[in-house]
This record gives sequence, C-alpha cells and structure tokens, in this order.
Amino acid sequence: MKYFFLLFCVLLVLPAILPAQGIGLADKKKQAKELILSERYADALTVLNNSRQLIRDDQEAQLLCAICLFQTNQLGPALTYLNALVEDKQANFPESWLYIGKIYHAQHQFSEASKYYKIYLRNIREDHEHRKMVVEEIRRCANGIDRQFHSNAAIVENLGPNVNTLYDDFAPIPSPNFQDKLYFSSSRQGNMGGLRNRFGVPDERYGHFCSDIFSSSMIKGVWGQVSAFNYLLNSPRHEVLLDFSADGNTQYYFRGWELTSGEVVVDTFKKAEDKLLSSTPFQGPINSVGGDVAFFLYQDSILIFSSNRPGGLGGLDLYRAVLRDGHWLEPKNLGASINTPFDETTPFLARDGRTLYFSSNDSRKGIGGLDVFKSVFIASSNTWTEPSNLGIPINSAGDDSFFRIARDGTTAYFASSRKDGLGLRDIYVAYFSDYLPEMDAPPVVVAPSKTPANPPKNNTTNADVIAISPLVLADPNDPFSKEQVATLDKIAALLKQYSSLTLVATAYPTQQAQPGSNIYSAIKQAEKVVAYLLNKGVAPEAIFMRGVNALVSKQKGHTVEFSFTGTRNLPVQGKLPIIGDHYNSVVPGLTVNKDLFYKIQVSSSKGVFQHSALSSFSDLMVEKTPNFEFYRYTLGAFQYFEDADKYRKTLINNGFSGAFVVPYINGVRADKDKVKQSLSIFPDLANYLGQK
Repeated sequence: MKYFFLLFCVLLVLPAILPAQGIGLADKKKQAKELILSERYADALTVLNNSRQLIRDDQEAQLLCAICLFQTNQLGPALTYLNALVEDKQANFPESWLYIGKIYHAQHQFSEASKYYKIYLRNIREDHEHRKMVVEEIRRCANGIDRQFHSNAAIVENLGPNVNTLYDDFAPIPSPNFQDKLYFSSSRQGNMGGLRNRFGVPDERYGHFCSDIFSSSMIKGVWGQVSAFNYLLNSPRHEVLLDFSADGNTQYYFRGWELTSGEVVVDTFKKAEDKLLSSTPFQGPINSVGGDVAFFLYQDSILIFSSNRPGGLGGLDLYRAVLRDGHWLEPKNLGASINTPFDETTPFLARDGRTLYFSSNDSRKGIGGLDVFKSVFIASSNTWTEPSNLGIPINSAGDDSFFRIARDGTTAYFASSRKDGLGLRDIYVAYFSDYLPEMDAPPVVVAPSKTPANPPKNNTTNADVIAISPLVLADPNDPFSKEQVATLDKIAALLKQYSSLTLVATAYPTQQAQPGSNIYSAIKQAEKVVAYLLNKGVAPEAIFMRGVNALVSKQKGHTVEFSFTGTRNLPVQGKLPIIGDHYNSVVPGLTVNKDLFYKIQVSSSKGVFQHSALSSFSDLMVEKTPNFEFYRYTLGAFQYFEDADKYRKTLINNGFSGAFVVPYINGVRADKDKVKQSLSIFPDLANYLGQK
C-alpha cells in the first residue's frame, strides 16, 4: 500500500551518521528519524526546526525535513529543500529526485513526475529494492496523463476542518436513516487511551492515537458538530465502524490493537447506561485476526470483504459470503475479473445488488496509490464486467478508498490521502451530476401467504396475483367497512415492509359531470384512503394519487383501485398488481394503465380546475402526492413522445399557453433522473430528452 511505500523510502536515509558534529545535533537527528519511523511527521519537523544549525549545515537533515513537509502536505516548502539538494553537486541523496517526482505526482503534473522518477531510477543500482515500485509509479503517471483529459462525472470537496484534522480521518459511512448524518473513524488527538505503541502499551514519545468512531451532522448545509461514540464503544484500542444492518438499528465495527488484526463486534443503538461491558462478536465467516478486513454487509445476507487468506490471486482479494437458512456459506473469491496480484479492498455494493465499487492499487489501471473502481455483475453469464477507473477528481495520486454512495443516489463519501487535505487522510464528498441508477433498490420478492403442496410450474394466472380489491366509496362521510380496513391494512404492511414500493391510488368518478369537478371529487376520495395509510405509518413519499376521468361500468360511488411500482420481477406465487404488468383495471384498455405513457400538463391548482375548453379534450387526469399541496391537471394520453408533443402544440393553440409534456413510468410522474435510468427499458424516452 502507499503508506508502506513512502515509509520504505524513508528507511533509505536512516543509516547515515552525522560526522564531526556535536552530540546534541546527532541526538536531535536520531530523534527525528525515530519519529519519522513512527509516522509522527509533524513532531519530527518540530525537532528538526528547533535546531537552525542542523537544518543549515546537514543535507541529510534537509532531506528529512523535506520528507516531513511532504507528509504533512506542505508541498511548496518541501520542493524548495529538494531543489536545493539536487542542485548541489556535492549532495548524494537520490531520494531527492524521488520526492520531487512525488510532489509533481501529487499535483497531477504527471509528465513532470514521470521525468523525475526516471532520473531517480538512473541514479540507483540496477538491483535496488525500490526499482520495481518506482516503475509502477511511472506506469500510474502514464495512466494519469490519459485520465486527466476525460470528462469529470462529479465535483469533489473536502468536508473541511469541522470534520477533518491533522491526523488520520477515514472510513466514512452515511447514516442509513438520516441524510444529514455521517459516521467515520479517526485517529485524532484526544481519543480514548492516548498515545500507544502497536502492542497497546502507553508511549507518549513515539506512540499513536488509536482510531475511535465519530458522527457528524450537517447544519445549514455545513458538516460539523462532531461527537465521539460513548466509552463503551470507543476504547483504548482501534475502533472502526464497518456497516449497519438494513434497518439501521444494528452496527458492526472492528476492534483491535492493530488495524489489520482484531475482532468484528455487533452492537445496537442503546443508551450508554443500558449497554453491557462486553460486546457481542459477529457470528460470521470473518477472521479478523487472520487478515480479513474491510467488511461490507448487503441487506443482512451478503457479506463482501477483503482478505489475504491463502488461495487468493495475490495481496488482498475480495471475497463474498452468503447467509442461507441462518448459516453463512463458505466465502468465495470474486475471481480474476475483480482481483489482481495487487490489493483490492474497501468494497461497496450498490442498492441494485450487482454494481460493485472497490479500491485497488493495481498500477496497470490506477493513477495513484489506491484508486476507486466500478464493476457490474452480469447474471446471465455469472461474470463481472472489466472494472473501470472512476477517474479524476474522485481518484488522485494518493490513496482513495472507503467509497460509499448515499441513498440519494447523487452523493458519495470516501477517504483520501491526497495532498490538498488537512492530515494523513481526510473525508471527502463527491457530488455526481446525474443520479446513479444502481442506487435503485432491487426487485422486491413478496412471499405468498401459503405455498401449495404442489405449486404449478410456468403457469401464471390472475389467481397468482395478490388480491387487493378496489374500494367503492358511495358517501365521502361513510366510515370504511371491515373488508375495506383489511385491504388498507394489507397495503400499509406492504409499503412499510418494502421501501422500494410506491402505491398508485387511482380514483374514478361516480358519474358523468363537468370534467374538472368530476375528477376533483374522485381524488378527494383517494385522499381519504391515503389519510388512513399515513396514519398507519406509511411514508408520504411512497404514495401517488390520481383521478382519472373514466366511469366504472355498473358501479355506484367513487372507485379507488390500487397498483404498485418499484418492482417488476415478483415470483409467480405472489405477484402484486403493477401498472403495465399483472394489473386488471376496473376500466380496461386505458393508456394511463400502460407502463410508459405521456400526458400534457395544463394547470397546477390548489383545488378544482375549470376551463371552457376542457370538455373538448380527452383523458383529463388530476394527480397529487401527500406532501405537495397542489393538484396537477393533465390532458391526453400517448405511448409515444412524438404524438404527445403534437398534442401539446394543439393545446397551446387552444388557449393552454403553458402546456408541457410529462412522462409517466408505471403510472407515476417521472423526473429527468428517473427518465435517464429507464432509457434502456423504454428507448422512446430518448425523444423526450431530446437525444434523437
């Protein structure tokens, strides 16, 4: 890994002894070297700077000073020292060329960096132990030259001094329940246990702070308000938060005296006074003492982690284990499509269950130490796609790892050792210009209430669909019947259990009347139904209401029927009614019950909408969501954008001056992000986006 490479370079200069100087200066330089070996670069720099004579007269001390400045992200002063050393013909420190190359590499001046790396190679022995590593750095620079001209898919920002410190801040995990909360780990001043060596013994002189777990909250758009976990979670040892359970109520974290050897612990969010002194070990196929690291848990049933266990392809490899019938199966190596002779680590599996992000220091594909890569699992061939480098600015000349996308699908967090940061590693945020479709939830599997002894094979009938009867509401003031309550309770349970589902509640009017008031009265009945669901704890975002101007045959009273979006691949036994699939409407043949259609919005109102020309046009519909106070009125219903756009122009000529086309996918209004996600399923959407 990158840190070991840098430290190894430092070791080259350590054996030299100061000739003919006072013992005090020799002791200062020795102390600085010991601090550098302990990665206490700021402290080593203080020791060196406290002796002006040492810095002025001793070239090795100048090199040590440059290394400390580089490691503490002070590239300009470091370069000043290094340039002076390479210009002095009496100096014999080829590492100066190496660190000049590193400085240019850190600044993404890849051509300059490569030049100085090559000068370094010309000044060391053919059998020098660093030669192979420097050749890999030159290869990364060549990759960087190519990648720097690619378009940027994201904007990257440092979370700033409210979160990051001069120390090591890493392993960010967005809260599964709150968009304005972030968890991370940090080896910062003030942590539990103070300064300790690798064996856990207090060591004020050369020790390190072990990592503790912290949380940060966003206040008025700024990350801050950092607080440490309580003393029963954070201890004198390293603690690193690994993941949460699917419901967010259980946390998994690492604990050990070294970051590469310890245990995985399970904990629930109890108050400190309710916690036990002992923690519960994770009962899974993880051997943290044996080198299993970087744990990621997907939907409580798939475990992906990094390990150097025997049988791998080299370095750290990614492995996958599956929970089946309450037992974890033997972990399987993800194979040569993902793993390499280099290190693969810090995996993240997106919500779709098949898009994998991870970090690798494969110099054949990277531009820095660890780079973030992306690969997609192809179920039909049981293979992973060739990993693609996310490029600059997410990747850098430093180590970029712990990449995780937030549930909003447009924001990601990661840790980086890039040299524009405050410390060894900092927490960064990436804002993507487009929604990442892999953050859509996978298809929901709904089990049937009872499984027949001999289930039919390949015989899908309407009987396989989970029965959710329409509600007929004759009088707005009448209470729901027992049967209606049972139906609504069933719907509420489904929506609360499966967060990817969206309910489409469609209301039909009781009789032919003025179009505007007709469907307005219908959707008011739908709102009565929705009020019951909201009272049962259903999230407002999970409901879409619409009133359609179509009469139900032989039906007295308003009819509210129910369908769903959010999945299309339900098992044969237990299919939900989905618009465009397994949906038998009480008014058959309507275009608005197809999986893709377009309408033209003509008005947005807080109440009933009337227009003298309404009766001249077809397919009037009103729609509403629980957390939006306006009712949107649309006309027409078309399967193709071209037809919808022609109709829009007709409406404009007839007095609807602000008319515009709206696409609907599986019955629900789709914004441009959703449209982009659905292009591969519905190619006609490209016309809506103006791509043809």
